[in-house]
Amino acid sequence: MIGRVAPKAATRTDSRLALKLAALASFGAAIIHFAVVPTHWQEWLPSGLFFVSIALFQLIWARLVLARMTTSVLAAGIMLNVGAIALWALSRTSGAPFGPHAGEPELVRAADLCALLLQIYVVMAAGWVVYRGHHGEPIPAFGNAIVLLGATAVVALASTVGVASGLQHGHPEQAGAATDHHGPTAGPSEAHHGHSEPAGSPPIVEANDMPAAPAPTEPPLQSDEPFNDDHADHPHDE
Repeated sequence: MIGRVAPKAATRTDSRLALKLAALASFGAAIIHFAVVPTHWQEWLPSGLFFVSIALFQLIWARLVLARMTTSVLAAGIMLNVGAIALWALSRTSGAPFGPHAGEPELVRAADLCALLLQIYVVMAAGWVVYRGHHGEPIPAFGNAIVLLGATAVVALASTVGVASGLQHGHPEQAGAATDHHGPTAGPSEAHHGHSEPAGSPPIVEANDMPAAPAPTEPPLQSDEPFNDDHADHPHDE
């Protein structure tokens, strides 16, 4: 039949392509969130559980949305990623609303930006599928392949940078702890092992090392008796 579209060609639509991009981006965001779990787990247990939960959801959603492209599945992915983006923006501007560091704005790291970028991709792609419908318009096979190849490269790069940054998240704190090991609490005995004193400062002399001051000498006592010169009373005979 002439009007019939081949099944393979029917899968090359803008909606199907957007769906694949959303699943790919969700998979990359899940990898980054798994990478930062150990650090957040050590800082605060509920924070670690939160990142485990969001990573598992994004990983499962990436597989589920390809198998069951329903409006409810798409809406769940959009809402969760929008909530994660809003929570990230709040924690970097006003601080987390709860936890040990509540109200303290957190630093923006490469892992945060990479995960944020991928989650925005998920929202945009899933929203495009909801807007265009489940079928969409057919696209050329070459264009479909080029877009998928470029998206795969972008997601792979973002995931690699995000994982590397997430794994190094706890190293600066460990370095600071090592520096403070011989900080203000170091005693005088530790100052002789590799810690040089600043130039131009006078040497510190302990009280036990100072030389003892000489005892004061008393002037000789003068005798009250007059000095008797026996030679003056007895002249010498020439």
